[in-house]
Amino acid sequence: MASCMHVRLSLMALLILLVASGTIVIQPAHAEATMVAHNVPVSILAPCSRTRDKNACIEFLSAFPEAQKATTVAPLAELYLQAIANRTMEGKEMASKQLAIEKGKGVPPVCLEQCATSIDAMSNALASFFSTTTKKDVDDVNKKYREMDRFLTEFLRKPIARKQMPICQSVCPIRSCSLEEMAVADKFKEAWKLLSNADGLITQIVPAVQDKATSS
Repeated sequence: MASCMHVRLSLMALLILLVASGTIVIQPAHAEATMVAHNVPVSILAPCSRTRDKNACIEFLSAFPEAQKATTVAPLAELYLQAIANRTMEGKEMASKQLAIEKGKGVPPVCLEQCATSIDAMSNALASFFSTTTKKDVDDVNKKYREMDRFLTEFLRKPIARKQMPICQSVCPIRSCSLEEMAVADKFKEAWKLLSNADGLITQIVPAVQDKATSS
């Protein structure tokens, strides 16, 4: 017992010596997060702090030089929406191809149908959003944000609040899914995750858009 105590005291003394000499540096738990925050411009940090996953938002947007130069939230939201559009486009192509194969065999699997439907809904909303460019009339631009906000309310916010998310998100893939079906489900899940954070950015834009519509 005395021998064990002696070893512990010796190790403690060595640790104190190393810390005192600067060989070991002990940082607080939040040090890493603080260092990351210091390297992120306020144009990204402030909007991301109001999203569902602040760190994921910062990591995603920091990869884009244009995001670091942004002066409003809109360009940040559109970077998210463009990434989602890319994933839904890929998912839509995969789902359409697999649905055609499965329909040739009979009734398509539930997960494949559900994921295809959810991807279509997301893809259509994004297609409508991007059909209006910032070069058009400002009223059209404001309208596209209001429409996206309405879509997010029905497709994302209410289902999350009621814990009734799309089957593709909450249930799929199941064990019986093929690799192709899993790939389609994964595409939707990637898009859903991005959409959850994009929602936090859109909600920062829409109040200003609605105020302009009311005052005009």
